[in-house]
Amino acid sequence: MKKVFLLTEEELESYSQKMYNLCKNREEKSSAENDIIDVKSAAEILGLSPQTVYGKTHRNEIPFFKRGKKLRFSKSALIEWLKAGENPVKPSTKDDIKMRASEYLLKNKRF
Repeated sequence: MKKVFLLTEEELESYSQKMYNLCKNREEKSSAENDIIDVKSAAEILGLSPQTVYGKTHRNEIPFFKRGKKLRFSKSALIEWLKAGENPVKPSTKDDIKMRASEYLLKNKRF
């Protein structure tokens, strides 16, 4: 036997808002879980080899985090990193070049 419920307009609005919020939260949680990827998937997205991805994480060049011993990546963060592009190259002045050359010579004392 089917039950019939009588609701006021306010009650109906309240229940529909609660259902909407539940569905929205579930969708956000699902998309957040699908956003976390491993090294192999990150390499595919970036078009790099897994070894190159490991190297870039070692040098902190790409966004990543660790769970235990495993590297994990946020797919959305990697895509944003790709969209941002490389660091823009600053035009070098003679003074900048001289300063970088002297820093290089100090670090690499071969002469």
